Amino acid sequence: MSQPATDGEGERPEPAPAAQLRASEDDVREALREVIDPELGLDVVSLGLVYGVSVDEEGVAVVVMTLTTPYCPLGPMLESQVHTATQFLPGITDVHIDLVWEPPWDPHTMASDEAKLELGLY
Repeated sequence: MSQPATDGEGERPEPAPAAQLRASEDDVREALREVIDPELGLDVVSLGLVYGVSVDEEGVAVVVMTLTTPYCPLGPMLESQVHTATQFLPGITDVHIDLVWEPPWDPHTMASDEAKLELGLY
């Protein structure tokens, strides 16, 4: 018979602190690549619609973003997709979306090179 891996006196490694189990801002941004603008067929990160991401010590992710136009009828759907893409990341307890209109979205300067090619902006 083999011996147990530990004798019960702390030989097992301690669980990682909560901060190490929390998704980073980069993790949130990467998850947002799953959110596709249905009109343009490209993700919101490549389009430059995500202006900022932060994660606080309590695990609340804040996504500062815009839409292609303030009158975008698909805004609520995109917001729902942002929640869906990020809410189950490790350590994320809540997701807040801060829709902003300044600076106005400009695909010529804000979209990635790949998105500009897809949009025919080159």
